[in-house]
Amino acid sequence: MKKRNNKSENIRMTEEMIPVVVGNEELKTIKVNVDGYNASCFLHDRIFYSTKIVILFDELHPYWGEYFTTKSFKFEEPGKMNWGHDNQIMEINLIL
Repeated sequence: MKKRNNKSENIRMTEEMIPVVVGNEELKTIKVNVDGYNASCFLHDRIFYSTKIVILFDELHPYWGEYFTTKSFKFEEPGKMNWGHDNQIMEINLIL
């Protein structure tokens, strides 16, 4: 699995940096690094339901597989996404 460890190429991400895809619009993503694993990311606004974050890993993640998604997430500080009901944290950075 490919990892990026060069911090100089990464920017701590905030929710405002993530593109929003509404309903069945054309997919718009950004390249991110999540806990050391490269992926693409977008927010899916499902119109009548809660918006969810979608992370599509470039290669199979050992725990999440091909993707991770949740509607329970919050960026309390740049680069750290709290998710789930147990306040788990993912480090997530924008790749330049």
